Amino acid sequence: AVRAGQCFFASREAMIVFDEAEDVFSDGGLMRDSTARSHKAWMNRLLEGNAVPTLWLSNRVDDIDPAFIRRFDMVVEVPVPPRAQRERIVRALCADAVEDSVVRRLAHEEKLAPAVVAQANGVMRCLGSSLPRERAGNVLLHLVDSTLAAQGHAPVGGKNAQQLPDFYDPAFINADVDLAAIAERLKDSRSARLCLYGPPGTGKTAYGRWLADQLDMPLLVKRASDLMSPYVGENEQNIAAAFRAASRDGALLLIDEVDSFLRDREGASRSWEATLVNEMLTQMETFQGVFVASTNMMTGLDQAALRRFDLKVKFDYLQARQAGVLLRRNGERLGFALPADVESLSAAHLPYVTPGDFATVMRQQRFRPAISFEDFLAALKGETALKAVSKLGIGFLR
Repeated sequence: AVRAGQCFFASREAMIVFDEAEDVFSDGGLMRDSTARSHKAWMNRLLEGNAVPTLWLSNRVDDIDPAFIRRFDMVVEVPVPPRAQRERIVRALCADAVEDSVVRRLAHEEKLAPAVVAQANGVMRCLGSSLPRERAGNVLLHLVDSTLAAQGHAPVGGKNAQQLPDFYDPAFINADVDLAAIAERLKDSRSARLCLYGPPGTGKTAYGRWLADQLDMPLLVKRASDLMSPYVGENEQNIAAAFRAASRDGALLLIDEVDSFLRDREGASRSWEATLVNEMLTQMETFQGVFVASTNMMTGLDQAALRRFDLKVKFDYLQARQAGVLLRRNGERLGFALPADVESLSAAHLPYVTPGDFATVMRQQRFRPAISFEDFLAALKGETALKAVSKLGIGFLR
């Protein structure tokens, strides 16, 4: 068809568009070559001698033979639009029907094609124009999430990953540096590589969100599940894409569970593990923005990776004074009668408590409410009792 089109339109002002070209270049398998490889000489002549300008559109180029790629006059990548542009697209489609928070949440999702939003918006409007904006937003998110799930992507309709937890307060973070001072200094430089390490629930990931808020920067959050792929080579591509997106949007890049990508290469048993670390180190070295990595397992990180972090900040269990203030604050919030020695109770009964423990117990109030301050304290003790803490003392680095 393409060859026939070249002959038919040769004497006219025309252009040919070949969509989904990857079906020709990468439709082979283990036992047979792709269509393009099977007819390599013919394909080369088609690419080198076309009389009519031809656009070859492909969703990916990974499997296209380099010999074919070099025969294209121009190879142009069309990346995912920046977040600001995505927000303009979504706003133009449905801002009149849903709340602004829904627009921002949809715009944050890189894997969400504008066509999906347009289709979901059309369905939502067919359901009736009488829907209140809040209900319309929930309907739109549900429709979009259904399509994303069918495509194998995570939903956007859940809790906003960019949102700072309501309970977060830097005053209740037990770190070995002044976190507020770091934020103040970064307002000028806006370039740093920070590694936050410590037990779960100590506020590492939340600090990354808080820092982005203080710097008035967009936030790009990536977890291990967002970047890891079962296919060889895609992990490295996903990591590179995350850093590119952060650079493009001027965003603070927060990678949670970074130990998944920076394991010590000396213990690597497979070549791809070392390649993954190498790619991560390369991206860290060239990234000019603010990069925050968090981990619960500092001891297993690659030594070269540790050297590339400008600052390594230890987040530890709450001090007795901090735990006492949180205990009093949450007890008052629940309307309990408090004993006079709340602070001493926290020191005696909650030696390994974290802000995350308080958040967990507060969420439990929805389905297992405490009836007294003693019940609330017992629930906190139950959370801390499950932790495997070294007998050498608070912390986990020895």
